[in-house]
Amino acid sequence: MDMFSIAGLRKSVRNFTKNKFDDSTKKEIEDFFTVCEKLDETIKTDIKLFERKDLPEEAEKNGGYNGFLIEAPYYIVIYSERKTCFIENTGYMGESIIFKLTSMGIDSCWITLKQDDVIRLPEDEIRITGLIAAGYGEKFKNPKIINKMIWGNGYDNLKVVKLDTDNKSRKEVTEIVYMNEYGNNITMDELASSGIEEGFYAARHAPSSLNRQPWRFILDNEFVVLVIKKDEYTNIYEAKIDAGTVMFNFAAVISERVFKIKWLAEEPNKEYKIPDDCVIAAYCHI
Repeated sequence: MDMFSIAGLRKSVRNFTKNKFDDSTKKEIEDFFTVCEKLDETIKTDIKLFERKDLPEEAEKNGGYNGFLIEAPYYIVIYSERKTCFIENTGYMGESIIFKLTSMGIDSCWITLKQDDVIRLPEDEIRITGLIAAGYGEKFKNPKIINKMIWGNGYDNLKVVKLDTDNKSRKEVTEIVYMNEYGNNITMDELASSGIEEGFYAARHAPSSLNRQPWRFILDNEFVVLVIKKDEYTNIYEAKIDAGTVMFNFAAVISERVFKIKWLAEEPNKEYKIPDDCVIAAYCHI
């Protein structure tokens, strides 16, 4: 299955059956851990697949909302050292794994971690930086949490509504891609003539914390610039994971369909009229 098709199929699932993977499926997943895509190959990482009952105490303590984890039959745990863009790298690797799972007919969902336990990792240790629930999902739509989570108060203090989880709830591509500078929305003709429109359509399918879709792109001749909108509902850890996942969605499709690209987690030396509530997360040459 090609990357563009996988991007359209991948979705976040929060309700799983109890069905287990057979041995060959587990082996295929674990073998992929050694070849999954990275944003930065120099960052030391490790990835492990656990059955829910064997999930490490650190993940139990720091994952989910107030210790509440999705009852998935499996969890994928990503470990990393602390280094520049290590959280974005975790998001990039995790999304690469989710694409693999999707191609195998396996459902998944990113699980948030307590920000402080990730941001303040000791520099000389490899610790948990990413958590993904995995298994075979139930066939019904899931509620979305739409207001701020306060640690320690659990789900009782959240306003929960049922929203469609299909693409109708997502922003249009012309709403997330700008031409030359921030705020100058791209036209459909400009998008079609860019030659990389499929990458933007794939990026539109990327997951984000609370489905806030914080990413924006600036198409500037030889550059694509990734901008992340700051959000009171999303913390630094979640925003960086979101940046990593959307970078992978874009890169996976463009690298397969057009040419290999590499995101640089830094700002280009150019002014794009970025508003105060946004930050440039990365850019790539096209």
